[in-house]
Amino acid sequence: MSEIRYFARPDQLLEEVDSCFLDVSGLPVVDTDSKCIGVFSKKDRAKASKGLQSTVAEVMTTPAVSLTADKTVNDAAILMLKNKIHRIPIVNEADQLVGMVTRTDIFKALQGEN
Repeated sequence: MSEIRYFARPDQLLEEVDSCFLDVSGLPVVDTDSKCIGVFSKKDRAKASKGLQSTVAEVMTTPAVSLTADKTVNDAAILMLKNKIHRIPIVNEADQLVGMVTRTDIFKALQGEN
């Protein structure tokens, strides 16, 4: 699991979070209680009808496909394949964001098992 370096709020304009895509390919979207309500990716950004003046809420994928931290690497890999997604927000019992698992995290974990 990776630490959260960036996240977005649904009311933010894309221009406010666009620079994050220099480092990551997707961001978790959280509400005011830090609950993960969606994911915003480069693919979602391409759907923005108003360009960078669109809000994150207008283009994010919701609801978020998430897992809790007690799940295994295999659970995450299966969920990614089943849902054709590249990242999974990790949440606590209150659905609050605590981390993110990416395909790279999965590959690194599997490589370490060999």
